[in-house]
Amino acid sequence: MKITTKCRYGIRAMVEIGSNYPDRPTTRREIATKQDLDDSYLENILLDLKSHEIVRSIRGVKGGFVLNKHPETITLLDIVESLQGEITPAKCVVTPEFCPRSANCVTRPVWVKMQQAQKEVLQAVTIQDLLNEELENCHLEILEPN
Repeated sequence: MKITTKCRYGIRAMVEIGSNYPDRPTTRREIATKQDLDDSYLENILLDLKSHEIVRSIRGVKGGFVLNKHPETITLLDIVESLQGEITPAKCVVTPEFCPRSANCVTRPVWVKMQQAQKEVLQAVTIQDLLNEELENCHLEILEPN
């Protein structure tokens, strides 16, 4: 399964929003600038994340986007499925009736295992994990100047 650009950008946006959690909302412009993302493309991503209740928006001068849950409870699987839909390497994994051969197909069990493995990896990583990794990388850069 290929992770779409929309998902990769969405995860980067979520890390940026999570970096300000719970102190303050993060503006779309701030996310776009810090993550080097196209502002109009980011708007659509944030709207999708909002419609799936992963983030919420706060209006006003001090408004922006905030996580709807704690960063340690939001997994990459949550984000990917909200932006890309069900993870599946082949349509027959989710819809066996799609293929008349699925009951006797020797490769379908491989696709099912592949889907399970991908989901397990994405389920195991949270926004907090990525924030911790980012913090660790910042500390290493401070300790090892160029």
